[in-house]
Amino acid sequence: MRSAHRLGMALCILCAAVSACGKQDARARAANPDTPAVVKVAPPILPGDTAKRRDTTVVSVETAKATMSRNYAVLGAAISFGDQKMVAAQYAPTASLSTPDGTFNGKAAIVHELARLRGLKDFTRMSFVTSIVDSTVSDSGKYVMVVKRAGADSSVERGAYAAIWRIHPEPLEWVMTQDHLYPMGKKNPK
Repeated sequence: MRSAHRLGMALCILCAAVSACGKQDARARAANPDTPAVVKVAPPILPGDTAKRRDTTVVSVETAKATMSRNYAVLGAAISFGDQKMVAAQYAPTASLSTPDGTFNGKAAIVHELARLRGLKDFTRMSFVTSIVDSTVSDSGKYVMVVKRAGADSSVERGAYAAIWRIHPEPLEWVMTQDHLYPMGKKNPK
């Protein structure tokens, strides 16, 4: 058994000696002219790395007009049905609404003011000028509001409006941040 033990020890010593002799230090390798040079290069720049990321919140004018037309129709229907949650969904939390009766700031004040339009039969907006800067859409045009009260004739109010919409990222939620209504003349019986 002693000879097997000595043989194992000798083998370990031989392996350690061979591994120590086989290693060269870094200075010796750098001085050797046969050693290949190692050059570190920056990673290549691909076209996708430098391409400008597409802003998904920017839309075309046609898409903006179609979306606003839909949202104005939803707002008019929500006002006429008295759906305050749907009215609130069309405005940003810090939105402002300007009417001849005053300026109303915040969703709660806007919803309260628009809830006073009981008997609203139709609220139509016709967009004339639309401009888009980044994710802000400015829209202006004319509106027609038809109000029918119980026991009275319908009244029609015509005027101009100016609205500013903010487009939020996916799923492209649109909310109004400013809405200004400028009536032209007094309400006329229909």
